[in-house]
Amino acid sequence: MLVLVNKDELRVLKKELRSCFPESLKVHGAVLNVCQGNAFHQEILVDSWPSFQVVIARLQREKVPSEMNYFTQSCAVFYKDLNAYEKLVKDSDAIDWKQEFLLQGKTPQHPKFCACAKCVYFSKLFQHWSGSELKLSSLNTAHAALLNETWSVGGNEQSLCYLTRLIDCFSSSCLLDAGGCPISWVLLDQFGCLTHAYTMPAHRGKGYIQLVIAALGRKLQSLNYPVYGDVLENNTSMQRALQCLGANFTSCFLSYDLHTPISLL
Repeated sequence: MLVLVNKDELRVLKKELRSCFPESLKVHGAVLNVCQGNAFHQEILVDSWPSFQVVIARLQREKVPSEMNYFTQSCAVFYKDLNAYEKLVKDSDAIDWKQEFLLQGKTPQHPKFCACAKCVYFSKLFQHWSGSELKLSSLNTAHAALLNETWSVGGNEQSLCYLTRLIDCFSSSCLLDAGGCPISWVLLDQFGCLTHAYTMPAHRGKGYIQLVIAALGRKLQSLNYPVYGDVLENNTSMQRALQCLGANFTSCFLSYDLHTPISLL
């Protein structure tokens, strides 16, 4: 197991991962963030170099918080060979199984809890801001409480801390009403994935979610980031919204596997 820290090696890895889209999107996004200053304090592991079969993106061990937060401590995985992945995580400390965390990306599915979402990506964004009484802006950390209240997997201190950190570290987009309150938004997670795309109920059906996704997407494309996200199969309203933006729905499903140690059950 090796931790890649050399920028030239990370650039080579980034190029290799691009040839493995969409399965490698999660770890590729982490590599991009590491190369762009590493605001989230991640590190990139491979089973060997320069030839590799497994890539894992995780939080730097010295940055793991004293209080467990499975959002912040998420790991992203991509592998070319399942046996190589299973050997790596069994014979090394690449993944700390004593912690509670989310395992994301191309992962073997485990029975504890695993949600699969269809991967979508954008090559072109067809929605354009036409102006209105609303203001197109970015989120700030003062908005985190509202996002936490409206997030389907949020509503607790762990999720509030995580959302605050995402807003502080990465790009986001939102529409503000006349009072400066967000009514529609989307942000970016530590794996370069669009997340928590949401419009307040009173403002739905007006295309606002397409506006904020397109605004953030254009910002990401200017940085040479792939614009991608994932959506549950039963979330038909979001699928329709993404289709209006020209989303490409892939046959690839990326998993979210919540690992909880027996000691915490």
